[in-house]
Amino acid sequence: MIRPFMPEQHQRFFEALPLAFVATLDHVGHPQADALAGRPGMLRAVTPTLLVVHDTSREHALHSLRPGVPLGLLGIDFTNGRRNRVNGAVERHDGDGLALHVTHSFGNCPRHIHVRRPDPVVATSTTALDPRTLVETSATFFIASRSAELDPSRGGGVDISHRGGSPGFVRWADDDTVVFDDVAGNNFFNTLGNIVSDPRVSLLFIDFDSGRQLRIAGDAALVAPVAARHVRVRVRIRGTTLISEMPELRWPLVVLASPCSSCATGETSPEAQSPVPPPIH
Repeated sequence: MIRPFMPEQHQRFFEALPLAFVATLDHVGHPQADALAGRPGMLRAVTPTLLVVHDTSREHALHSLRPGVPLGLLGIDFTNGRRNRVNGAVERHDGDGLALHVTHSFGNCPRHIHVRRPDPVVATSTTALDPRTLVETSATFFIASRSAELDPSRGGGVDISHRGGSPGFVRWADDDTVVFDDVAGNNFFNTLGNIVSDPRVSLLFIDFDSGRQLRIAGDAALVAPVAARHVRVRVRIRGTTLISEMPELRWPLVVLASPCSSCATGETSPEAQSPVPPPIH
């Protein structure tokens, strides 16, 4: 399921995306989750093991990366639930953008991916973004993690993963702790395995109506009560960062994903079906 190269389907998928999410390391080695927004073509598969990420129009964490550092990338299409991921190391960074040498390529199922449509002309919000409200009303967030071993050739590196559920599935337990239940997915355990290896994580919450973002840096711990069906993740917050509006991140909700038991990746079909029925007009 996890390949050392991108199959043809994944190459074409990434090249068609206007939106992706990346995991990098900050200057002290803490994972950092970021959104990469632009237009189709911002990602280009040069070979099955080389993915070029073109620079965005504004200052971005990718601009300061040097060759050899690990990077994780998640591509997701909110209109049909398709998502694929690549992890690896930066090969070069020049005028043509950043080149990622792919060491891990794999697909994920459409479970818990809510249908959204881009709407960059949504009215700009005039109210302040309240971190607690954003977290506790979110139906989607992204989590960046790292392993203690960072060498991709040894299975290490950084990773970014999608998490979805009904609004309220993430809770602000107290002033410095965020809690969520990690429901069953593809059972790759990229995120949970990384947390066991190294507790440092970064959570990215997006107000998809305004395009504003909240990034939380913290230390995660896995809690598994005896009677629990799911692993509970507690994140002790080190710091938060509010990020100004990005019109490209205005993807209002169309309909929440329906609960489903299937975690098929859809890799055998270039056009994966939407995980939920279309909205009724």
